[in-house]
Amino acid sequence: MVAPRLHRFAFATALLAAVPGPRFAWTQMTGQELAAACHASDPAKRATCLGYITAIYDLQFQPMPPPGICPPANLAPELLAEVVTAYLDTHDDAPAVTAIGQSVVRFFPCATGAPQHK
Repeated sequence: MVAPRLHRFAFATALLAAVPGPRFAWTQMTGQELAAACHASDPAKRATCLGYITAIYDLQFQPMPPPGICPPANLAPELLAEVVTAYLDTHDDAPAVTAIGQSVVRFFPCATGAPQHK
């Protein structure tokens, strides 16, 4: 009883492996690609810009930013995108994730004497 199931499974696996189909590979967005999306007038590309930046910001800096980083509590996605785009426009190409992190670190340092996050 087990042998016929095993043969069917092996046949199905071989069949699926032999069937040509699309192969997708994830590639990291570059800073230039992100800048192009942020500068675009196309609403879909602009939404890609805002969504990507907001998602990476949330992953890297929320709910508690690292020590020394003090972004405003009411930081709007549009302002964050402006900050990141300004950084991208003045720096060499790097992965978009790195550019987002660096822009936040450089634009939102804690003021001297300001309470830092712990």
